[in-house]
Amino acid sequence: MEHCKNPWKETCNSENIKLYIQIKGENLPICQQCWIKIADQEQEW
Repeated sequence: MEHCKNPWKETCNSENIKLYIQIKGENLPICQQCWIKIADQEQEW
């Protein structure tokens, strides 16, 4: 099972993957908890 690979929170090991984001050509699995935080930020990726 894969785990969250949030590039801004490298310590997340959640396996509750909700979506993938693409950064520099790589698809990264993102868990629900991290996605809520990422979606609320004005982070560019």
